[in-house]
Amino acid sequence: MSPISLFKQGIAYTQAEHAIIDFISSNPTEFLVMPIQQLAARLGVSDATVSRFARHAGFRDFKELKGAVAASTLGPAEKIAASIEGGTSSAAAFLKGQQGYLDITAQRLDADAFGRAARALADAKLVLIHGKGAAVACAELLRFRLARFGKRVEMLPAGGSELFEGLVHARRDSALVTFGFSRLPAESRVAIEHANAVGATSVLFTSRALREANAHADIELVVYRGEPLEYHSMTSAIALVDALVVAVAAHLDGTATDELERLRTLKRRYEGTLPR
Repeated sequence: MSPISLFKQGIAYTQAEHAIIDFISSNPTEFLVMPIQQLAARLGVSDATVSRFARHAGFRDFKELKGAVAASTLGPAEKIAASIEGGTSSAAAFLKGQQGYLDITAQRLDADAFGRAARALADAKLVLIHGKGAAVACAELLRFRLARFGKRVEMLPAGGSELFEGLVHARRDSALVTFGFSRLPAESRVAIEHANAVGATSVLFTSRALREANAHADIELVVYRGEPLEYHSMTSAIALVDALVVAVAAHLDGTATDELERLRTLKRRYEGTLPR
């Protein structure tokens, strides 16, 4: 994805805004290390003009614009190299940073959206889960936990047309959970579109406000995974998945713990045959 494709289409940009677009598109790496004041001085515009452009182009602020450009231009090697240079290569420093990201995620969490997501998963007759790339870890954890509660859960294939083999089972009483952090995978977009079409509740885990035409999830849960130039771990996302699992259990009014107790009884019965 090129940086220019990130900007909202179909609106009229000013001459100054076109200059900003041209600079970002031609120099994305240089743009990522420039504070707003330096960019404004470089282009001969005011700080306010740059700030207004970010919102005009479809982002909450200049920081979110940078995050979108970083996601579209930087590869994993560049991000992890930047994190190493930033002094987070030791375990203690890395874990301390993740603690901060968890705090930010908690502060920004929309409690109402989180509650609606928990209720939707608890009430759903079928939960469809989709994850691609590193997000497969989050998706598999959610599948494992919900299945233990006796929920009917189906993991959708990560990519390609096989996605439809599971997606076709979505109904009005179903829920879809998918993950699109810095960008929304095409498969997630298709899954959300179909969920919307059949009346299923769609839940999207994301790290920024995703503005995808025809792919608005019913519920968005935002996690903070670090600055644009950093290595993005799944710590905050995994923690929010676990928090959602506990909330779903609470909505199940004891049936979740009943299922877990039956599981424990079964394990004990055969612990001599299949040891842990």
